[in-house]
Amino acid sequence: MIEDAVLVETIPVPVFMEAESWGRSETILLVEDEEFVRKVTAEVLEAAGYKMVIARSGAEALTACRKSSQLFDLLLADVVMPGISGRELANEFECLCPRARVLLMSGHAGQLAWRHMPLSSTAYLAKPFSVRELLRKVRETLDTNPLAAGTLA
Repeated sequence: MIEDAVLVETIPVPVFMEAESWGRSETILLVEDEEFVRKVTAEVLEAAGYKMVIARSGAEALTACRKSSQLFDLLLADVVMPGISGRELANEFECLCPRARVLLMSGHAGQLAWRHMPLSSTAYLAKPFSVRELLRKVRETLDTNPLAAGTLA
């Protein structure tokens, strides 16, 4: 497949080896409707040592939150998804998992412009992002105090 060839070119083995030093066994709920982005992001984060719960939609993510005995440390979600948007999901997620952090990602610059969103621990990641940017932003977000208001990127 062409996508597999792109993956090999864009994510060199040394980056995966470097990724091992990023994670500390935290659990991330990844919500992304685009299969390729979801798969690559999950592979990178798993290689970094994070435990992953993966959902294809906001509704699937909320179901996972409600049914899982897993304590989530981070919600990593796309902003623009069919059905429940990443913003709506983040609001619900913060009610269900108040000690967890939120990192929203979007390929639409305008979607990242609303810093007035009333989420206490929301950070933002612009797409496309490199492996290093993803790992850095995830680690940075996890290392913030989840109860500190206005923790923005």
